Amino acid sequence: MSDALQDLAKAAGVDLDSIEKTFGGLLAFLKTKLDPETFATVETEVPDAGRVSDAYADEPGGILSKVTELAGSLLGSGGGSATDLLGRLVKLGVPAGAVTAILPHILKLFSTYLTPDILRKIAEALPAIPGVDVASLLGTPPGAVADSSPETDPSAGG
Repeated sequence: MSDALQDLAKAAGVDLDSIEKTFGGLLAFLKTKLDPETFATVETEVPDAGRVSDAYADEPGGILSKVTELAGSLLGSGGGSATDLLGRLVKLGVPAGAVTAILPHILKLFSTYLTPDILRKIAEALPAIPGVDVASLLGTPPGAVADSSPETDPSAGG
């Protein structure tokens, strides 16, 4: 276990097991939302991400779909990706209240090791989570996530 995850546990005021489960659940979620090259960068650049990602890879079938359905019924039909992410974390045994305490610290860890482009992709992939300002924590400028227009288009003829 790296010093980075131990520092996260101290900063969040939770046990190391909860940090690792949340980190693993978040990585498993991101693996389904990011392109393979981007996710590979996350695994190689963020301490322990490769090891934790392998340890918390999705198992085919099983309880996750049931937990996701239950979370969906609690969050309503607009839950979507939030239901998927929270369902993963609940399945791993992370208390719901701990999620909003832990995620900001993990996102700050990402911002320490990843480029702005990778952070933008992560911000776009993550759902809205009450109490967690993903764009701010990842250092993504306001509007950057919602604006998918190209920065410069030389073929636009202008």
